[in-house]
Amino acid sequence: MIKLSTHEQKILNLIKENPEILTDPGARERIAKEHGMTEKTLRNRIGDLKRYGLVNEQGVKNEIDEYSDSNMQKNLFILWKEKKFVAKNIAIVAITSIIIAFVLPKWYSSEATILSSGAGNFNILSSISPIPIADFGLSSISEDINTFIAILNSRSIKEYMVRKFDLINRYDEKDLEYAMIAFEDKMELEITEEGTLKISVIDKNPELAKTMVEELLTKLDSVNQKLSMDKGRYNREFLEQRLNQTKIDLANAEVRLKEFQEETGIIDILTQIEAQYESYSQLYSQEMQAYTELFSLKAQTEVQLNVSKATLSPDNPTVKRFEVMLFEQEKQLDQVTSKLDKQLQEVILGLDENEQKNLSKNKLSKIPKMIEFKSFPELAMENARLLREVTIQNTLLELLLPQFETARLEESKNIPTLQVIDEPKVAINKVKPIRSLIVIASVIMGFLLSVVYIYIDYYSTDFRKQLKTI
Repeated sequence: MIKLSTHEQKILNLIKENPEILTDPGARERIAKEHGMTEKTLRNRIGDLKRYGLVNEQGVKNEIDEYSDSNMQKNLFILWKEKKFVAKNIAIVAITSIIIAFVLPKWYSSEATILSSGAGNFNILSSISPIPIADFGLSSISEDINTFIAILNSRSIKEYMVRKFDLINRYDEKDLEYAMIAFEDKMELEITEEGTLKISVIDKNPELAKTMVEELLTKLDSVNQKLSMDKGRYNREFLEQRLNQTKIDLANAEVRLKEFQEETGIIDILTQIEAQYESYSQLYSQEMQAYTELFSLKAQTEVQLNVSKATLSPDNPTVKRFEVMLFEQEKQLDQVTSKLDKQLQEVILGLDENEQKNLSKNKLSKIPKMIEFKSFPELAMENARLLREVTIQNTLLELLLPQFETARLEESKNIPTLQVIDEPKVAINKVKPIRSLIVIASVIMGFLLSVVYIYIDYYSTDFRKQLKTI
C-alpha cells in the first residue's frame, strides 16, 4: 500500500467526498477556501495523487487500491487491463512475420575443407636447423593456413570473383567496390580445431554457390603455387650467391695453407709434435672441435637469418630471433677463439711472457724444418688458423650444396599445394532465412513494444493534457 502523508490523505478524502473538484475549477476553488488552502495548492496535491495512480478524472480508483500493494501489482494490473490490445498486436506481428519469412528468398551454402599438402612450401629453416621450429610457433600448418586466409581475403581474389561471376549485377551493386564488400559478406573462412580451413559461400542459387567455391579453390592453389615458386627462386638466388662465395673462400684458404706448408715444412703440426706434446694435442683437438661446431652453427644461423630477411618482414619475430641467436653465437665464437690463441701461447715450453710477445710472423722464413719448442707457438697458431679456415669453408660448402639443389627443385615445382578434404557440394537445404527464428523474434519484439506503448500511454496522460492547454 502506498504510504501517504497526513496532508495527502486529507486531499484524497476530499476527492472521495467531492469528486467534482477533479474537473471543475470553480468547485475546486470553493472547497480549497473552505479547508484553508489555495486552489493552486489543492490542484498540485491532486496531481501528486494522480501520479501515484490513486485517482483519475472520474475520482478515486478503487480497483487500483485493490492492486496497489506494490508497484509490480499496479503495473501488472495496467497490463492486464490492456491484454486484448497486447494479444491483437502479437497476432498481427506474428502473421506479418510469417508472411515475410515465406516471402524472403532462400540462401544456400556450399563449403569445402582444405589443408596444406606441404608441397611447394620450401622451409629452409626446418631443413638446416636442429632447433624444433614448431615449438617457436613456426608450424608449417599454421603458416600455410594463415597464408591461405590472406590470399582469399586479398583484393585481387575478390575482384577476380566479382568479374568472373558478374556479381555487380547479381548483387545489384552500383560498382566494383560495393560488389567486393557484398561478396566478402557472402564468403566465410573458418579454421577448425583440427587446423583445417573451411571455405563456404552462400548464394540464392545452390549450383552457383558450389561453382564459386570451386573457383576459389582453383584460384587459391594457383596463387599459392606462384608464391611458392617465387619464394624458391629467392632462396635459390641467395644460396647460389653464397655458394659461389664459399667456393672462392675455400680456394683462397687452401692456397694459404699450401704456401704455409711449403714454407715451414709443417704438414700436420699436431702429429709432428705429438711425441713431445701429446697432452696438449688432446686438449687442443677438443677445443678445435668445439670451435668448428660453433662456427658451423653460426654459419647456419647466418643463412637462416638471410633467408628470413628475404622472405619475411624486418619486424617479424622469426627475423628478430635469428638476429639475437647470431649475436650470441658470434660472442661465444670470439670467446673460444681468444681461448684457443691464449692456450697456444701459454703452453710454450721454455719461453716466458716477454719472449712470447717478441715472436713475429716475419721469422717464419727462418724456422728450420725440424720444429723447435721455441718456434712452436707461432707456428702452431698460424697452422691452426689456416686449417680452421679450410675446415670451415669445407663445412659451409657441404652444407650449402644440398640446399642449393633443393631450392632449384622447389623453384621448378608445379604441383598442387592444397589437399581438399571435403569437396564443395550442391546444397539441398537452405541456410537462411531461419523462419522459426524470425517469427519468434518478431512476436517477442511485438510484445515488448506493446507493453512499452501501454505504460507510456498510461503515465503520460497528465503530460499530454497539459500540452493541450498550452
